[in-house]
Amino acid sequence: MSKGIFNKAVLALSLFLFSVVAQAAMSHISINSRQFEVGQHPKIKLNIVAGRNDFSRISFHLRQTNGSKEVMEELMVQPISGYMLFAIGVDEVTDPNAKLIVSEYKGNSWRQYAVLPVFDSPFIKITDKTEVRIDTRNQPKKVAPMPYSGDKIAQSTAVNKPQAESHNIVKKSIPVDAVSRSGSTPTVSADCMIERTPSDTLWRIASRYQKQWNTNVYGAMLAIYDANPNGFSKQKIHLIRQDVTLNCPSQTELNQYVNKSEDKAAFEALQQQHRAN
Repeated sequence: MSKGIFNKAVLALSLFLFSVVAQAAMSHISINSRQFEVGQHPKIKLNIVAGRNDFSRISFHLRQTNGSKEVMEELMVQPISGYMLFAIGVDEVTDPNAKLIVSEYKGNSWRQYAVLPVFDSPFIKITDKTEVRIDTRNQPKKVAPMPYSGDKIAQSTAVNKPQAESHNIVKKSIPVDAVSRSGSTPTVSADCMIERTPSDTLWRIASRYQKQWNTNVYGAMLAIYDANPNGFSKQKIHLIRQDVTLNCPSQTELNQYVNKSEDKAAFEALQQQHRAN
């Protein structure tokens, strides 16, 4: 009898620990935009969806080639919201084919989660509205040393779209600079309230306001969610409350969403995670 109770307790503990690990795992990572060009030090906004953003278990390295030498730099990170980060480095990026290497500590080792081309992402000019200040002194200590020397990090099975890597890749052209939104986007009033009817869905509200806010429907939905943490039941993005007055997103919140495809990916990943929990 006591042995059976003990086995059940062990099983319950195992399931609990498994759920904690599962919640901590990333389910989406992508580059939202960059605030630097070739020859400057990296400043990158990232979309991230994870059960728990434990940055002692997530690392971001910028990899570039200088002649025949491969150079790696670990980037410092600052959360902007629950699913957006800002990453910076101090070394100039001279390789137009530079890659962002995202790794996650799982089990007892670091595993490569994604390899993202840096200059395929849209360029956003730094202004007073788009600048993000980062606390370089308050960076989390990693749970274990990074084993970087070449490609020693194991490839994670979590990567949905593995990308072939080669040092002989033909250089891609750098995208044309996106126009800074600060010059044409009207500032959102601090006391602005969203007009809605009891039957309005989040999609319908975002569709109505996206043009006025100079964003896309997915960016508008994410910005509304950012601005109204209590406007969603259990803080889940697919459970918008009908009994709550919604504030308009601030200009700072709207400035985070400039790429429709990336905003769509971030929204769908967040919605999938919220529906699963």
